[in-house]
Amino acid sequence: MSSFYSESTFLALIILSVVLAAIAALLFGIRKHLKSLNEEKNPTAKEPTFYESKIYPVISKWNPTIATLVIAGFLLVVLGAFGYKFGMDEVGVQQGYAPNQPINFSHKIHAGQYEIDCKYCHSTVEKSKSASIPSLNTCMNCHKYVKADEKYNGKTSPEIQKIYDAIGYDGDNMEYIEGYEQKPIKWIRIHNLPDLAYFNHSQHVVVGNLECQTCHGPIQEMEKVEQFATLQMGWCIDCHRERGIDSENNEYYEEVHKNMIAEGKDYVTVAENGGLECSKCHY
Repeated sequence: MSSFYSESTFLALIILSVVLAAIAALLFGIRKHLKSLNEEKNPTAKEPTFYESKIYPVISKWNPTIATLVIAGFLLVVLGAFGYKFGMDEVGVQQGYAPNQPINFSHKIHAGQYEIDCKYCHSTVEKSKSASIPSLNTCMNCHKYVKADEKYNGKTSPEIQKIYDAIGYDGDNMEYIEGYEQKPIKWIRIHNLPDLAYFNHSQHVVVGNLECQTCHGPIQEMEKVEQFATLQMGWCIDCHRERGIDSENNEYYEEVHKNMIAEGKDYVTVAENGGLECSKCHY
């Protein structure tokens, strides 16, 4: 027995659909024609639209030139305010930026759980403009022996293995591979300041006596590091206006301390000590 859904049945359904569509179009045309004839014989007052009854009577009295200027000015103010806010909050602002690194280094484990001092890895933070990225030799001071193999059935952690692969270390025999061509780890920079801004880590850490968390947030809790602050100029200025300098215990501010005593002050902010001068950060 042949199936109901044959080619001839499908063709019949198509023809039937076309016929029904033609009938529907014909009926719609007839209805439209009859409606127009009825309106000609029995004209009725057309109800005005909302625009015709409410808006047009008002705008018809406006001077076209003035109306155009007012509307253009309003749009300019609105769009300008939006553009200003977008420029202040979005352009160049990378707050929350947290790229995937070539090695999933956990600050939560190293700085948090094991309480390793930030300055151990970022060793130039007290001496240089930059905090520096630790060399693999610094990593190997611990990971020559710490392989986290208890978590991987006696095998070296895949992330620690990336260090071994880069520096050329045989974790099984616990020795460096002779003649190995070492490869640098291509870390991705997270905190980026524009070229027109100058920031010196040593000045803030040594002279300003700031903790890393002041700018970088709770770094010891971050499994994956992200930019904590906006790092905008206003954010820096607010800090300079609020934070006082330790003039009593820092020889760098000896002269400032003498002036404070003479003037009867016990607190001087960074801003009062020249911290708002443009040339301090823009040179």
